[in-house]
This record gives sequence, structure tokens and C-alpha cells, in this order.
Amino acid sequence: MAEREIKYRGLKTFQIFSGEMKSVWIYGFYLKRGTYGDPGPQAHIFVYENGYEGYRVDSKTIGQFTGLVDNTGKEIYEDDIISTEDGRIGLVEFHNGSFVVNYGEGMRQALYDVQNWKLTILGNRFETPELLIGIIAPKKNATDEQELELQELDVAFMARK
Repeated sequence: MAEREIKYRGLKTFQIFSGEMKSVWIYGFYLKRGTYGDPGPQAHIFVYENGYEGYRVDSKTIGQFTGLVDNTGKEIYEDDIISTEDGRIGLVEFHNGSFVVNYGEGMRQALYDVQNWKLTILGNRFETPELLIGIIAPKKNATDEQELELQELDVAFMARK
């Protein structure tokens, strides 16, 4: 059995010259550390490309590489939304010590069990949450109509048949 590479990804958002906000995935190893002037530890992804660079990323978006690839050779990470060869759609999660595919309504299947199937990455819960059917976003209270941030979403969905 070959060892899988332990690596992570995280989403870095920044403002470009035009004022537009852009996001890019950073791939490497994860480290939570503080820097001078920061109030506390921050999430960083470090990359060994052309030297050693660390990028501060949104800690809510950090996901670990599962060690598997989809049918096109693309690496599968936590929080990816995948389609299995039988047509079900699920969210890749780390649950009780292993990677699983969460199909919703409490239905989970070990990623190990479907690793030889044709898996297709459809997106991820950060950039394409609309792929998860029936996302429930609870409001802080009944009168609060403010827009909820990503970390406040309770991802509940039903699998497509």
C-alpha cells in the first residue's frame, strides 16, 4: 500500500488593483501560527515552490487531501462535492476518524468503500454551495434578516437520485 501525501488546501481572498475581490486555492501544508502584530494564531498554508512561502488563508476553508483522485485525475479534498457512478451526490467530510461521503439525511458512506468507483468532483461547498440541495441557513433570531456568513451555515441537504 502506497503512502498518501499529507497536504491541505485553503482559500485565500485578496483585492486586486481594480478593487475586485479574487479568491485562489493554496495547496501545501497547514500550520496555525501567530505573526507579529496579529491578535492570535492564524491559519496558514505553506508552500515549497521557489522557496518557502506561507499564505494566510480563511481557516473555515481548510480541507485535507483524502489521498484519492476522481476519474479525471483531480485530487479529492474535504468539502468537495462529488458524484458517484450510481448518480448520488455527496459532500466529502472527515467523520469519526475517516473520510466519508455525506449524502444527507444522516446517510454517510466511507470514502474507502467507493474509492474504486468513478467519482467526479462537481465543486466544493465554498464556491458552489448550490450543488447541495436544500441548504438550511438558520437566522440568528426571528427578526434578524442580515446576511449570514459562511461559517454560520448548517449544511443539510438531500441526495439526488
